[in-house]
Amino acid sequence: MINIYQLQIFLTVVDRGSFSAAAEELNLSQPAVSQHVRTLEEHYKVKLFARYGQRIELTEAGYGLLEPARHLIAEAIQLDERFSAGTGKLQGRITILYSHNAADAIYLLPKLFAGFYQKYPGVQFLLRNVSEEEAITRLLEREVAFAVLTHVPRQKTLESFLLQREQLVLVLPPSHIWAETKVTLPQLKGQRFILRQAGSETRRRLELLLRTGDLSLNDLQLVAEVDSTEAVALLVEAGLGLGLLPNTVAQGFKQLGIAELSLSEKEIAIGADLKRELYLVRTLPGSERPPLPSQQRFWEDLHLSH
Repeated sequence: MINIYQLQIFLTVVDRGSFSAAAEELNLSQPAVSQHVRTLEEHYKVKLFARYGQRIELTEAGYGLLEPARHLIAEAIQLDERFSAGTGKLQGRITILYSHNAADAIYLLPKLFAGFYQKYPGVQFLLRNVSEEEAITRLLEREVAFAVLTHVPRQKTLESFLLQREQLVLVLPPSHIWAETKVTLPQLKGQRFILRQAGSETRRRLELLLRTGDLSLNDLQLVAEVDSTEAVALLVEAGLGLGLLPNTVAQGFKQLGIAELSLSEKEIAIGADLKRELYLVRTLPGSERPPLPSQQRFWEDLHLSH
């Protein structure tokens, strides 16, 4: 007999990449997680993971079980949620992916979750940070309910609405003389700067800003290139240079100074823009695969509050 709980443990080990991380998420001991996986292996008479010291990899049999297990778990969750909704109780799990470019969504989403959770305490949220390509693929394949992106995707089977439009600000080390002042683009020339990695939305915006001021990244003194908004904030806070961040992130680091980048009419006219957007995206509902009750209620509630 298939044990749904053991399949869920197997998938958690796969998703988290280790038995210890899975144990932490499931609030189990590591030996208990290992035993459940071992029982599953004994049931199917296969090895699901190859172990190399602390590192694990899926075996061919493990890969073969992956998609059927995901399908069974999803069907079980949907059955439970739809039946519960029919009795007037809203429950379930809402998975939201946020792309690396939209990492500052973690400063916005908790506020949205809090209001929803007060009304529907039976609903759980699961957040995962992934690449934009993976987020869109998993939406299209209906593996997840929602994703937060920095733009409206072009796929016609996806729909979105604007969650937040916010200002990008120049962040400064503590006690910097520019704090609470207006700074022009030419003043950035020669300044020590902390950059986001190539391909990030903030990096793209900075490059555009510099071009409108007849500057480029070569006109800045590059100190570090990092892969997260928090890393930019921490390095700036340590005094290593300046950075460009969404205002919501900057406000979360009380030691940072903040300056307003002042744009001329000419710079604005040729494309300088200090606004960035976050969009909540989902797959268009269909008659064959309607959204789960908790997902639909979450979507509707956000629409009403925006």
